[in-house]
This record gives sequence, C-alpha cells and structure tokens, in this order.
Amino acid sequence: MAITLIVLAAVVVPAVAALVFFTRRAPAGSRTPLQRFIDWWTRDPRRPYGPDTDRVAAELSILTRRYDRLV
Repeated sequence: MAITLIVLAAVVVPAVAALVFFTRRAPAGSRTPLQRFIDWWTRDPRRPYGPDTDRVAAELSILTRRYDRLV
C-alpha cells in the first residue's frame, strides 16, 4: 500500500506541477507555452494573422478612408 502511494505521488506531483507551469496566468502581452502550442496547432495557414484578420483589415480600410477624406 505504501509503495502505491509513493508511486502515485511520484506521478501526480510532477503532472500537477507541469499543468500549473503550462497554464499559469501570464502578464499581458505574453503567452504561456501551452497557449503558444495551441495557437500553432490551430493556426489556419490561409489566415496567418489569426481569426480576426478579416475584421482588422475591414477596420483599417475604414480608418484609411476616413483619414484620406481629412487630408
């Protein structure tokens, strides 16, 4: 029974430590290793800048048109 608890602790403790390390909160503007991996894994090659590419491009287009009218 004691050996089972020792083996279980030897497996669970490093697993929990790894989980905490890979999912911890990161400062604004930086990503955890798990977030970077998921970003890489789910990246769509047709949208290299992320899922908001179309929305950002549309907003920039609107801002550019407004600026062109002002100048």
